[in-house]
Amino acid sequence: MDTLTWVILVLCLCFVAFLLYTRQFKWLLRVGRNMVLGAAGILAANALLAGIGLAVGVNAITAMVVGVLGLPGFMMLYLAQLLVG
Repeated sequence: MDTLTWVILVLCLCFVAFLLYTRQFKWLLRVGRNMVLGAAGILAANALLAGIGLAVGVNAITAMVVGVLGLPGFMMLYLAQLLVG
């Protein structure tokens, strides 16, 4: 792996350690659950909206947006795709 990948990995591990230390781990679990549910929601919405040509790719960034922002983030992704794409 290149240096940037290692730096990002170490920063993420430090963030998780900080959350464990400050007893904020429930927040991290909630965001993780929302990321999984958001990715499933994007896949379902893509299946429904494929007929009109509106689809959002499922990747780590889109899952993170939905995981942190929730439903407003989900709607923001599709609105951005509609305006840009």
